[in-house]
Amino acid sequence: MINRILLTLFLPISLIAQVPNYSEDIAPIIYDHCLKCHYSGGIGPINLETYANTVANSGMIQHVTSSGEMPPWPPDTLYRSYAYENILNIDEINTILDWITNGSPLGDTSLLPTMPTFSNSSQLGVADLEMQIPTYSSTAGPGNDDYVCFSIPSYLTQNRQIRAIEVIPGNIQIVHHVIVSLDPFPNNSVVTTPNCMGPQGGTIYTWAPGSVPLVFPENQNNSFGVNLPANSSLSLAMHYPEGSFGQIDSTKVKIYFYPQNTTIREITSDYLINEGLFGQPFILPPNQVTEITGTYGPTAQDYSFMSVFPHMHLLGKYIEMYAVTPANDTINLVRINNWDFEWQGAYLFEKFIKIPAGSVIYANGTYDNTPSPANPNPVTVQSGLNTQDEMFVGIFQFLPYQTGDEDILLGDVVIPTNFNTINTSSSNKRLINVTDIRGGAVESKKNTPLIYIYDNGTVEKKIIID
Repeated sequence: MINRILLTLFLPISLIAQVPNYSEDIAPIIYDHCLKCHYSGGIGPINLETYANTVANSGMIQHVTSSGEMPPWPPDTLYRSYAYENILNIDEINTILDWITNGSPLGDTSLLPTMPTFSNSSQLGVADLEMQIPTYSSTAGPGNDDYVCFSIPSYLTQNRQIRAIEVIPGNIQIVHHVIVSLDPFPNNSVVTTPNCMGPQGGTIYTWAPGSVPLVFPENQNNSFGVNLPANSSLSLAMHYPEGSFGQIDSTKVKIYFYPQNTTIREITSDYLINEGLFGQPFILPPNQVTEITGTYGPTAQDYSFMSVFPHMHLLGKYIEMYAVTPANDTINLVRINNWDFEWQGAYLFEKFIKIPAGSVIYANGTYDNTPSPANPNPVTVQSGLNTQDEMFVGIFQFLPYQTGDEDILLGDVVIPTNFNTINTSSSNKRLINVTDIRGGAVESKKNTPLIYIYDNGTVEKKIIID
């Protein structure tokens, strides 16, 4: 009898101990996967920074995580894995369900993980070059997105090599994406181009909500990056979504350089798949699903592929890209089974992928122009730049292959809190002087290239454009 009583007493305690709680089990999942968008002032419509907010939205959280809707990660991870994947595994999904089913207990708050900081401030610290678009008011009204490009002069007097790049949205609520490119037609002043769907020149970096800064890989034998010539300009292609009319933005890009005269292996960006613009135009008749295909190749030499950026518009439903080698081996590059125009970006491979000489890149996609709540009265849609047109694009970042590239990790690096400390002897540098480009002492001001001198010997050149 005593043994039975003891068993009865201890069994509930044992079960309670296995119930997930917020402090130890749920907060780490929310912090790692959700707060990139769902913080105060973030692009997500709800704030999940606190236990109370998480409990208040627990039903919604359970639904969108079990369905795979959140966190948004479009590529099929069974097809190809990438660096910086933001997905939940089955154990994390079940933990959320168990927590909600058992009353959403708080647990011991002393065991809460450190709250991450997500804001419009830099993750990499003080930049070597900072460039900001002029204060801009979105023109996106009902049924109309706003696409605009800003070409901003760098005022560099010497060639430099980009080691890392970061975009800081000025108004994260309205910035849908930013494409940063090297402008092939540099200017001495800011040039604003309305109705600009994408900049000319090679793409360097693409930002979308939840993106991390691009830190190019580096090891004992290789430094990878992009050359930024003297007197060059960078173009920021901005997309502001429908309904943002009148809202103000002042997005900036922060550039971090290698030490002067570093020899780099330069990364190239190119539209290898580009049907409808520079390739064969296409038409999507109403009331039917249409398949579009594209190819590139055969490749002239061995290449190392770093990333892929697939792109479609509103009618896109599915997109797949892969390479076939001369030995008839298939190399999966990207597959998105449920295309969503609102969630797209560049996907960095875990390691460089070797694409042998003679390979062909294949792409296929489907477009659904049948009646739906979002498209109640289908009309003929053609390829073009406007959102109401369609595109079928695959942008790749790559460089000539060298032995061992396929072993170099591209992502999942620990991003330092101040990137410049990598190249300096002290992280506690203090600004001691500001000069113009001729060396004359001045006060810090906007719209002028200035030299910032610090007490640890580092020198930075930057311009804040207003």
